[in-house]
Amino acid sequence: MINEIVTVMTATGEYVGKLMNMDGGNILLKDPRLITFTENGMGFANGIAATGIQNPKEVTITQAIFFTETNPDVAKAWRQATSGIVLP
Repeated sequence: MINEIVTVMTATGEYVGKLMNMDGGNILLKDPRLITFTENGMGFANGIAATGIQNPKEVTITQAIFFTETNPDVAKAWRQATSGIVLP
């Protein structure tokens, strides 16, 4: 699954990003996005931590509950959010 878009569930939230590495239980995601829900539905938060930088280039998750393939529609939205290219 390296270089694939994955969903990582943690105790603090759900993240989507490109899986770059797994080492000793640590998961390295490139261009991570935190899933958020509003009255308009599901989307990506502006960052992954309230005091962190907006849209960091990578994050290491050390205590994941699980990770899995990402829904194709969410993966498409992630690609648009991280590249700025709107896909059909």
